[in-house]
Amino acid sequence: MKHYFKKDEAGNLILVPNPEEGATYLDADGNEVIHEVPRAPAVHTDDNPIKELTGLITSMAENQNRVLERVDSMETAIAMYREAAARGFPIQSPQAPAGVTPDDTKDIFKPFDLAKQGKDLMDKFRHPGYQIQNHETREEVAKWMILFVKAGFYQDPVAMREIRERYPKQGVTKTAIGDSGNEFPIPDIVDSEILHFMRERSVALQYARVWPMISEKQSFPQEVSGVTLGWGNTTANSDPTISEVELDAEELSAYSAVRNTTLADSRSDIVSWLTEIMAEAAGQELDNCTWNGDGTSTYASVYGILSSSCGYSVVMASGSTAFSNLTGDHLSEMISKLDGLKKQGARFHMNGVPLHFVRSLKDSSNRPIFTETIGGGIPGTIWGYPYSEVIQMPSTSAANTAFLSFGNLRYWAIGRRLDTATLEVNPYASTAWTTNRKWFKLYQRWALKFGLPNGFVRLLTASS
Repeated sequence: MKHYFKKDEAGNLILVPNPEEGATYLDADGNEVIHEVPRAPAVHTDDNPIKELTGLITSMAENQNRVLERVDSMETAIAMYREAAARGFPIQSPQAPAGVTPDDTKDIFKPFDLAKQGKDLMDKFRHPGYQIQNHETREEVAKWMILFVKAGFYQDPVAMREIRERYPKQGVTKTAIGDSGNEFPIPDIVDSEILHFMRERSVALQYARVWPMISEKQSFPQEVSGVTLGWGNTTANSDPTISEVELDAEELSAYSAVRNTTLADSRSDIVSWLTEIMAEAAGQELDNCTWNGDGTSTYASVYGILSSSCGYSVVMASGSTAFSNLTGDHLSEMISKLDGLKKQGARFHMNGVPLHFVRSLKDSSNRPIFTETIGGGIPGTIWGYPYSEVIQMPSTSAANTAFLSFGNLRYWAIGRRLDTATLEVNPYASTAWTTNRKWFKLYQRWALKFGLPNGFVRLLTASS
């Protein structure tokens, strides 16, 4: 910027703050100069002013449209943020990329045919004991399981965000995916269906009394004897005898290593497969503790039906140390150990190996004690009582081994700790990494205990 000066009476240069246009002043060297205001260059006009004006108006209109589009986009985003905040969800979470909207999740289920996922769980031939009863339930289970696989196997942030937002926190348990503390809700309907398929795989869950537990330890009444009835015009006093069973919940978990290629094959029925393997593993472990429990931590500190805590025992004669030494008299003696009331609803339980010898047994008149109507709808009976094959019961002959039981499983108490069931996936385990697998785990808490020890009889081989 150029400065202009004038001299005072002493001949000194003084700066002129507001020089007037066209006036004569001195520059810094004392030379006279005229102050001139710079002018803007003349505006170029097109030879055709109408054409130029039209182009100017068109450009202004296009710019205005772009501004309006931007404003609309911002208003839409603000509305989405307000809606998310009203639901109590963070606007942006570390697992979900910014800008992902609920509409983007429609692509999550695209690789999977929802009409096929979970279909085997509705097959009455594959699951004769229980099937998912309607397509709405099956699809709900399938959607959650697909989100679970996508979040756990693919570490998909959209699936992680969707599994949080799709299911409210009320009435659900939590499941961990990937990093520690990365918890996601499980809807009750999924937990319930897994329990149903566990029951199909577990004999104990099918016939035992299952108590819901709302605390770590819980006591339940157990009727030892009923009231006594009498004839006549007077009523005698008679009270049922009641005792208590205290159940203490223990942790039960079962995991399965799943091949990455299986999870990546969207054509397979992943939903049925995962549900079946985890439910079967947990159900079989409950049977294992119910019959084989020896009171150690291996069996959740449970004393099972085949342990010495059982109310009654029948021991085979000296030298009879093999299943093949079993006779019909042994089974008849087991029945005789229980009084008439306790025999109601009782059934035999054994592994398929000793069951082979039971089917070949005959009484003193050479009549089979195992009665079965070929082609009939009534299952076979042993001395008139039903039986169940329990895979977890002993299958190998040995001395001093309890291998067969008789009784009503209603006298065996099972407690299920509510709100503790979880499904977990660990994609980072070293052994799973080297074998191209993912670990899926089912975690629950159960309590198992004799409700009435004298409601059961066990059969043992001789000690020598």
